Amino acid sequence: MNRFSIYSSQAAYKVWARNYDQEENNLMLHSDKIILRELISGTDLKSKIILDYGCGTGRNRSELIKGNPREIIGCDISAEMLNKYGEKYPNARNYLIKKNRLTFFDHKQCDMVVSTLVIAHIKNIKSLFVEWNRILKDHADLIITDFHPVLLAGGGTRTFRDGDSRITIKNYIHEISAVSTILAGYGFKTINLIEKMIDENVKHFYFEADAMNVYRRFEGLPFIYGIHMRR
Repeated sequence: MNRFSIYSSQAAYKVWARNYDQEENNLMLHSDKIILRELISGTDLKSKIILDYGCGTGRNRSELIKGNPREIIGCDISAEMLNKYGEKYPNARNYLIKKNRLTFFDHKQCDMVVSTLVIAHIKNIKSLFVEWNRILKDHADLIITDFHPVLLAGGGTRTFRDGDSRITIKNYIHEISAVSTILAGYGFKTINLIEKMIDENVKHFYFEADAMNVYRRFEGLPFIYGIHMRR
């Protein structure tokens, strides 16, 4: 393995699955959890069918289960991440997917899609949203979080360590306005939009990671966002 490598998301998570749940001092995962909690607060999850799209090892499940949904169904492109998911939640349904196809869902069968830190991995989000629209009911919720496109456009990367190597995962830039415009075409309206900045509130993450040079480079830029849409 090269010391600095750029991997496709599928190849990267095959490696990262080994220690994904042991990530410490990860600013993105920490912030994403806070944003998800805020976005679902005040949203009635009781008896709902929720798709956790790009569920990975199931890090969203403990937060979503608090709302007493009927079922949380996970799906991911990484068999290795799903193996970890199955070990943690052996009674939960999860599916390996290809080409964004959700063949395990009938039309208008799902009440909510939650997709955190995922869509920048996907080149053609239009085809993804077509499939989400197919499975979601007429009155449905949609929650998306991801690396902020401003950060990615400014040279920010999604990386993780594997031994002495640092692996960078391939990303595509999707402007928030483009995401919301496409989904508005399916009748979704924005309920809440959260954007978090690289500032004094998160400086300690960079300090503890001995990455103050990265902090100074990106200080003042938004690094993560979350959007809640409903129709």
